[in-house]
Amino acid sequence: MEEEKKEEKGEEEGKTAEDLLLLGEEYLAKAKYEEAISVYKEIVKKEPILPTLAKACNDCGAAYASLEQYEMAIGFFNATLNLREYLMDEGISACYNLGQVYKIMGDEEKAEQYFKRGDMIKQEHKRRDEEARRIFSAEV
Repeated sequence: MEEEKKEEKGEEEGKTAEDLLLLGEEYLAKAKYEEAISVYKEIVKKEPILPTLAKACNDCGAAYASLEQYEMAIGFFNATLNLREYLMDEGISACYNLGQVYKIMGDEEKAEQYFKRGDMIKQEHKRRDEEARRIFSAEV
């Protein structure tokens, strides 16, 4: 077990925040949540570019939620929402993640609030995509 930790620590050394993000995603996919959290915390220390930080916060929240550490998960998902302009989905997944956590915790009202917020962002994306298609098709 101790050797495994050293090996994992070695994987982190000398890597960029973006490289570490991929490593964290691997750990998350393998249900190695503590390891993923450790990697995400290492990312923060490297002062990454904001899109990387936003993704790391969301993924760290997912890891904490998987460990049933809901208050920590909520904190990271809220941090993600504070950085939502740097995310491809502008925070849709963070909203849905928060909704799921609040639902698990039995706070249906807050869960619904975040599900609706995610739906609103999703609808705005759809509207902008349709507008862009309309503009581009008119120019061709």
